[in-house]
Amino acid sequence: MVSTTSASRLAQLILFALAPALILAQDYVTVDTQEGTLRGVLSLTYTGNPIYRFQGIPYAEPPVGDLRFQPPVTKAAWSGVRDALAVGSQCPQYRSGATSGAEDCLYLNVHGPGTPSQNGTLKAVMVWIHGGCFTGGSGSPVADYFVDNDVIFVGINYRLGLLGFLSTSDEIVPGNMGLKDQVEALRWVQRNIAAFGGDPDKVTIFGQSAGGASIHYHVLSPMSKGLFKSAIAMSGSAMNPWAFSRNATDRAVRFAGTLGYTGTSSSDLVNFLKTVDPNTLVMNSSSALSEEDSKTLFSCVWVPSAEPDHDGAFLTEEPWTLVAEGRYNLVPYMSGVTDLEQLAQTQPNGVLSTEERVSNLNENFDEKVGCDLRLPTREERLNGANAVKEFYYNGSDITLQDNYTTALFDSHLFFSEGVDAVIRSMARYSSEPVYYYEFTYVGSLSAYPGGPGAAHADDTRYLFASSSLDPNTEEGVIRAQMLELWTNFAKYDNPTPQQSSLVTVTWEEYDESSPNYLMIAAPLRTGTSLFEPYMNFWHDLLP
Repeated sequence: MVSTTSASRLAQLILFALAPALILAQDYVTVDTQEGTLRGVLSLTYTGNPIYRFQGIPYAEPPVGDLRFQPPVTKAAWSGVRDALAVGSQCPQYRSGATSGAEDCLYLNVHGPGTPSQNGTLKAVMVWIHGGCFTGGSGSPVADYFVDNDVIFVGINYRLGLLGFLSTSDEIVPGNMGLKDQVEALRWVQRNIAAFGGDPDKVTIFGQSAGGASIHYHVLSPMSKGLFKSAIAMSGSAMNPWAFSRNATDRAVRFAGTLGYTGTSSSDLVNFLKTVDPNTLVMNSSSALSEEDSKTLFSCVWVPSAEPDHDGAFLTEEPWTLVAEGRYNLVPYMSGVTDLEQLAQTQPNGVLSTEERVSNLNENFDEKVGCDLRLPTREERLNGANAVKEFYYNGSDITLQDNYTTALFDSHLFFSEGVDAVIRSMARYSSEPVYYYEFTYVGSLSAYPGGPGAAHADDTRYLFASSSLDPNTEEGVIRAQMLELWTNFAKYDNPTPQQSSLVTVTWEEYDESSPNYLMIAAPLRTGTSLFEPYMNFWHDLLP
């Protein structure tokens, strides 16, 4: 006879011996795409719902060798079954003092509810375009909670930094390869998403920061027309100063010069840069900035630019011209900001966090702010900056005690003005619904818990929060509310087609006569005329 204790120990030993087999036991599933058969895995979401995962799907040929700095080339078909069980490499980038990633990085991931099926109603699709200043990030955030809300979630990689945004201002390398990668991924979705149970006619693109600016670029670009039916741009637009370069070639030549380049033509420049190790190309980007641009409070360096007219151009005009004239793809649009996007700059270790740095801002405000104003001449930019200082600080000297005002002006300059300008244009020119929000919630996942407002990316910290967040807490409710609003918009072009036990307010459309917005706080509440006196000032100042 075996004692109870011995029996318990024996059961534990048997379980321990079986554990590797239990962990390794996987349910696989295959899907036939136009390029070939993929093998993914069936799994469970954090909340125990069935989910399928296909990761590391190539949507273009590796942009290496002669394909470096060239438009993406559609992935060739393969024979047999290709595993899609692990995310592909992120694109080369420099973060936290180290380089990472590989040039062979043009992959995407598809997650959806249950098992992939073309039988039954095809589901709405949400394509996530990551942020990271156009120089960092990858397309593999937590998809589980979106899938719990019955949509198919696609995350994509695209070329970053100089590898994605080199421009020679001519047809040698006209620019915007990173955005053209995104277009290629959206074309892949159009060709293949039905095989996963997704509806190619119900694709919503969404992204945050540089991802939000990317979303707006697709709204502006004729190349992207028809590849999506609605768009959500979080904390970003092509109008933001950091999101567009008027001197991309000048930056490339200056940067190459620091690496020993001495050539004189576009071909010389590209041939030289093709010999440089990709890890070197993602470092020391600030060396590309001109003396005027280097004074900025915030820059992404390698970003989209206007291309010369040619077949295959993504964008040939400056964004504000298209926005001002309403010449863009008119689709249902949702956009917004956090209330203090640039809070980090005034917090410890921020670029405006010490007496010395604030004094420098005070004494050189015209040059530090003027370089980011979209005004045609240097004199107009300097005068414009002085008007900004007068408006926000009433002509007084700036001190550390003004750090809330400083964070506010900084946030409006780099984020809110550009987002607001697009919302106003959309309301004027588009008959499609426009929704505007402000995220103000501050909790334990926020960058500055207990701080004076929600910082840049605080909204994504909740939207993509992992299983560590208790669904029954205030923070868990915020996450669930955002997910319901975002996925409702993807399904119905309306974030609140009806009130629910979770979302008990109706988010009204924004239009010129009723500039409605939703404040994402605890509890949710509605308002009108977000940042109105500030935004009126900015829109009077800038074209």
